[in-house]
Amino acid sequence: MMRLFAPMLLVVAVALQALAITMALVGFLSLHLATGNASDFFLSALICSGFGVGIFSFGWVSRTEHLFTRQMFLITTGTWLVVPVFASLPLIFTTTHLTFTDAVFETVSGLTTTGSTVLSHLESQPPDILLWRSLLQWQGGIGIVCMAVALLPFLKVGGMRLFQTESSYWSDENAPRAKHLVITILKIYVLLTALCTAGYALTGMSFFDAVNNAFTTISTGGYSTTDRSFGDTSYLTQWVAVVFMVAGSIPFVLYLQLFKARFREFFANTQLRTFLLLLGSFILLVSLDLYLSGHDGLMASVSKSAFNVTSLITTTGYASDDYALWGNFSVALIFFAMFIGGCSGSTAGGTKIFRLQLFGTLLKEQLRRAVHPNITIASTYEGKQVKAEVVTAMVAYFFVMIMSLIILTLGLSLTELDLISSLTGASTALMNVGPGLGDIIGPTGNFSSLTDGAKWLLCAGMILGRLEFLTILTLFTASFWRG
Repeated sequence: MMRLFAPMLLVVAVALQALAITMALVGFLSLHLATGNASDFFLSALICSGFGVGIFSFGWVSRTEHLFTRQMFLITTGTWLVVPVFASLPLIFTTTHLTFTDAVFETVSGLTTTGSTVLSHLESQPPDILLWRSLLQWQGGIGIVCMAVALLPFLKVGGMRLFQTESSYWSDENAPRAKHLVITILKIYVLLTALCTAGYALTGMSFFDAVNNAFTTISTGGYSTTDRSFGDTSYLTQWVAVVFMVAGSIPFVLYLQLFKARFREFFANTQLRTFLLLLGSFILLVSLDLYLSGHDGLMASVSKSAFNVTSLITTTGYASDDYALWGNFSVALIFFAMFIGGCSGSTAGGTKIFRLQLFGTLLKEQLRRAVHPNITIASTYEGKQVKAEVVTAMVAYFFVMIMSLIILTLGLSLTELDLISSLTGASTALMNVGPGLGDIIGPTGNFSSLTDGAKWLLCAGMILGRLEFLTILTLFTASFWRG
């Protein structure tokens, strides 16, 4: 049995060491700024490192040469369950003095790039705490992408399974192996972060705010350095954010086409084109509703719509305005936008564009079969046949997602939350969006007033949604432990 858990222990140990290094770096910043939190960050780093060494020792003794599917499930789930607990230590020890529940909620929200927060008066929070939150989302974002392209495809539950089996940049003889692919993606991730930082700085943000917001923009996380998020920024800054929120929602493996100067292949990608088409359609509809209802002038309506709709569709969760007051039609569109998400293999959450594409294809085929019962139709994607296991996984995903939404909504309602807060809270957790709707958890509120029970339910929802449901639920089957 120990051999089964050994790879998970090794990966968790490495993750804890990486976490310890980050804590130590923030600790040095605390020391430089004299925030009074330096010793707390160093203590947190020491605890993480100590546990990391101990866990690594147990895993190393029982290591195996080959990695099996069951072990990959345990690696994925175990890492996301253990790391947030240790990442919460600075929030418990430092001047924020969060409770264990609030600290874990904040770190789960950060690492899953959800963006829901229990902290308020962010402007008065120490800069090291703000940076720690931003780094959690930035690290979580790259972890999500690496998991999506290097691990989940082999578990047959992630969206990238389709690309691994069908797309040319996976089947190409010259395609890099997983290790080199991850390194290349990391370089792209850092480059986009640097460009985003420069964009923010050039449009009026302070360097500190630019760095923090760049971390949470590329990761489509949504943490900000002020309670008003982007409410006090210029429209130009918000358009910079739109560009890089979209950049974080594109499959990172697709950027390899740009590096190879394959611009035609990049822009011909059907998932990218569908994503941009849906995004543009939602922005247009909300812009028209705001303008025709007299909420704002034309340019202001377009800018506000572009920023906030992009933020929600990409599951970033920034807000520049209280969109809950925009009118019923816009609010309804915004609610449904939460479920779309970005492209598979990106940092974005949501159901993912490729699933919506595949669902539309299957619906069209079913309608053709209704008219021509004897016709034989093979499901295709980008001109290639989609394997039955991919279709089955998609159907299972939607079923489990809907059931999870119902159960989580009912669970939150038992904590005395109103229906709107319960429904949108469940939605924003499972889709990793951030803010919900309503007076409590809407774009101008936060999650601090929720009961501990509600916060733990939302933590479970955030992790369940980030791991695309089936990864965790597989562990609860008897066949997994008998295999």
